Amino acid sequence: MRIKCEMDIINRLLPSLNVKKGGKGCHTQLSIGRKPQTDSKEGILFLMACTAKDRNGAKYQIKDNIEQIFAKFINEGKATIRLKDPQQDLCLCKADPLQLKNFLTLLRKASLGQDIERISLSTLAPASTKSVDKPKTKMSVTSKKNYPLTKSFPSLLEHLHISQCRMKKIDSRIFQLKKLIHLDLQENVIEELPPTFSQLTSLRELILSTNKIQTLPSSLCLLPNWKETLSLLDLSNNLINLLPIQLCELDNLVTLKVDHNKLETFPPTIGRLKKLKYLSASHNKIETLPCSFMQLRLEHLDLFSNPFADVTKSDLEETEWQVPSLVECCGRMIRKNRLPYSDEDLHTHLCRYLDSARVCWCGGFCFEGCVRAMTSFSLKTLSPTVSAVDLQGRTDVPVLLFLCSPQCQRKYKINPYAYWR
Repeated sequence: MRIKCEMDIINRLLPSLNVKKGGKGCHTQLSIGRKPQTDSKEGILFLMACTAKDRNGAKYQIKDNIEQIFAKFINEGKATIRLKDPQQDLCLCKADPLQLKNFLTLLRKASLGQDIERISLSTLAPASTKSVDKPKTKMSVTSKKNYPLTKSFPSLLEHLHISQCRMKKIDSRIFQLKKLIHLDLQENVIEELPPTFSQLTSLRELILSTNKIQTLPSSLCLLPNWKETLSLLDLSNNLINLLPIQLCELDNLVTLKVDHNKLETFPPTIGRLKKLKYLSASHNKIETLPCSFMQLRLEHLDLFSNPFADVTKSDLEETEWQVPSLVECCGRMIRKNRLPYSDEDLHTHLCRYLDSARVCWCGGFCFEGCVRAMTSFSLKTLSPTVSAVDLQGRTDVPVLLFLCSPQCQRKYKINPYAYWR
């Protein structure tokens, strides 16, 4: 029986000799078996640990030689085997929890001299290079000829970079990489993003710059793994003209890059991205910012080369207020309480209506029953590092806001710069 893990050997005599243990754990193949050419029933059972430096392996007798097994964190793939002779602790980690449980159960039985003949044991032969080499966690493919067509991707990949491969669709094999943390697919010709991103449960950083993506599907922004773990999203140098309002549900997003697209504005609830620190959206078609943009607290902001209008004073529409419709009242409550909805729950027309919600100056939501206002705001109040929006060094930009009630309108007239926080 064999398992693969990382193992660190601690000599329990070293502290008494005032010697500190050095080194780190290394990838190891652990086996339970008998030496070759010994009788299968009478041969002595050994625990053998093979590493890349010692493929022949270190062998430890099992019977009456296991002092204790510490398995408190076995569900995390961790355990410690304490030997009597030599006086060492074998500290295991990064093992498959189920395989580790079975391995330690067999080891306990063997140490007590119980019958384990029904279980197939390993031959204690030197390990192959493939078995003891550390699993590959990073991979970079920068040309089409090097793309693995006949070989599968290493299953334990954490960082994958694929560029300049003329990839039109994302390879379905990538979505089988459960350990993937960083996925970089820049400089390809990808046009669509499939819903199978839900399989990448560990994904934290996604780079899709310099492709031909036209839309970011709203369904992706609602994936549990995106909402809980995604911290970096790079969509720069694409063909996107609208970011879905569901983007603002990415609670852990820290970095958002959408430079060189066709964006005309940001989602009205972008201020909900409380953890967002780095935002760049240069070279787009943004003319105004939504008022919730003022809620952001950034460390770096770049909105260079956008056709912002030049607003020098507050501009407020004058209109007669009417009682909101029943549909508007329902829509306001749904958006206020952040109730989830989809085309499976509501008619498509109602979903699009809810998507079109506007954020009031006070923080509430409104639809048709609102008043439009325009004012200017200095980006320097949002971030210590701000790039000017044009070559003249301007940092004041127009802010489009909506007022949901006569009360908000009166307050706005008194102080149009008392932005909601």
